[in-house]
Amino acid sequence: MQLRELIKNGLASVLLSFGIVVSMKSANAQLCASMVDPLEKIFPETVLPYDSFHEIDVAKGEVASAQLVLRSGENLDQVELSVDAPGLPNEGISCGAIGFVRAGRQYTDPAVDRLVSNTGFYPDPILDDKPLSLQAGLAQAFYISIPISAETKAGTYPVKVDIRTKDMQIRKEFAIHVHNVRLAKQELWVTNWYSLAPERLALLNKGEQVKSFGPVYWRLIETLANKMAAYGQNTALISPLDLAIYKMEGEHLSIDFSRFDQTVDIFRKAGVLGRIEGGHIGQRARNWSSPFIVRVPEPLADSTRFRQLPIEDPRAKNFYARFFKALIAHLEEKGWLSDYYQHIADEPTGDNKESYIAIASYVKSIAPQIKIMEACHSKDLAETIDLWVPQLDFLNKDFTFYQDRKKAGDEVWFYTCLSPRGNYANRFIDLPLIKTRLIHWINYKYQIDGYLHWGFNYWNQDPYEETTGINSEGGNILPTGDSWIVYPGYQKLYSSIRLEAMRDGINDYTLLQMLTKKNPDLAKKIIDNMVFRFDWYDTSIKNFRASRKAMLKALSE
Repeated sequence: MQLRELIKNGLASVLLSFGIVVSMKSANAQLCASMVDPLEKIFPETVLPYDSFHEIDVAKGEVASAQLVLRSGENLDQVELSVDAPGLPNEGISCGAIGFVRAGRQYTDPAVDRLVSNTGFYPDPILDDKPLSLQAGLAQAFYISIPISAETKAGTYPVKVDIRTKDMQIRKEFAIHVHNVRLAKQELWVTNWYSLAPERLALLNKGEQVKSFGPVYWRLIETLANKMAAYGQNTALISPLDLAIYKMEGEHLSIDFSRFDQTVDIFRKAGVLGRIEGGHIGQRARNWSSPFIVRVPEPLADSTRFRQLPIEDPRAKNFYARFFKALIAHLEEKGWLSDYYQHIADEPTGDNKESYIAIASYVKSIAPQIKIMEACHSKDLAETIDLWVPQLDFLNKDFTFYQDRKKAGDEVWFYTCLSPRGNYANRFIDLPLIKTRLIHWINYKYQIDGYLHWGFNYWNQDPYEETTGINSEGGNILPTGDSWIVYPGYQKLYSSIRLEAMRDGINDYTLLQMLTKKNPDLAKKIIDNMVFRFDWYDTSIKNFRASRKAMLKALSE
């Protein structure tokens, strides 16, 4: 069987049942099992001679995670796993095989600690419902998740993991230490931009086309929203410009926001909002350095097309005067105005800042109460932006400027995407997983209020086969995993070990904020021993666990 088939079909058959079983171990076992920290990345060629993970410390309201690694000396078609955690609700436990995906392109300026796979395959998706089989000689990891409710009593809970084959049974154990501290409400703002393009929704529907605004379309938006909410996202990009229905009634243009409302309601019901990011109204006229233009709808008989016009064009000014007056009135009526932030055009630079300022200034002249947020490559944007989202390396370079903007009353987040590279924290698949988790430790250290990433589900045609891409506009390689952090199933989304690390990092931020209120000196010591500067960190998993334990112990005293 080819490795690609192994990746797509999985590497172990998992029949999950949660209960106590009798422990045995064959002296001549062909199956080796090891418990390892869930922040370790396990490759097909990984060899683990012993257990290196025995316990994990969590607060009430977190998820306790562990990783089981199996390696068989022969092909095994049937392996049963059971996980039992006496004293904790078993119905919340999940155990999924970590699939392998390919990174077929190299990118420039990689981190000094970039992970190199001998096979070109990397662990990432958590395939929690796939029938799988163990292939002789290949390591296969399983991700175990045990939710700890806010009502759980503090104490130590033993966990038993039983592995059965036809001829043998192995038991592994670890402990969950639940500290007497309850996770506070999340204060960190987090958004991942998502795609509803037909070719991507089809991947969630067995390849069948999904009709826009039909029953399956709305159901898939619910699927996206529920996954985002479960992993700490509390802001969503929703475009009233693109979702509105436009009709010409004589000389008058009518604007119907009902589809925008339906989308907002789905995200609110899921628990994501939070805040609403109004989608971009502008785009580059040609290439990366060209000026920005705006999109102006032109209603047709049964659809809408968009003209691309400079904001100075009277047709653009007339439309956006009507549009923003109608939008503000609608947001006020729905009670959403205070939660609404408008994007103008993505990533303005020094080359096109004048056109950006012209558009933003015109919008402010029509709707002065509207708040503008932007992922930006330039700080020279006059007084147009209320919520600045510089790329992490630009935040580093111009940190004094952004501190001054905060003092002036603006808000500051940061974002990562295909950049920054080098030793900056990011969520590429070939980076150590702890560097993904430490993204939100950077938020805490530098008191940055939010995080943005563009790539929730911008899949290619086969996201399990190839995880890199090409950015044709800039001629850049999209590093492995940059375009997505979840994987498609049939009307469901599979998590990834990176998404799990990001959720846990969001919780770390909350705990650090809690510790600041109780023991600021200890909070500073812990963060300074993990994040040295914007692009340099302690990536020792052992030291990271010790820091978290010290934080939890201090909070529980």
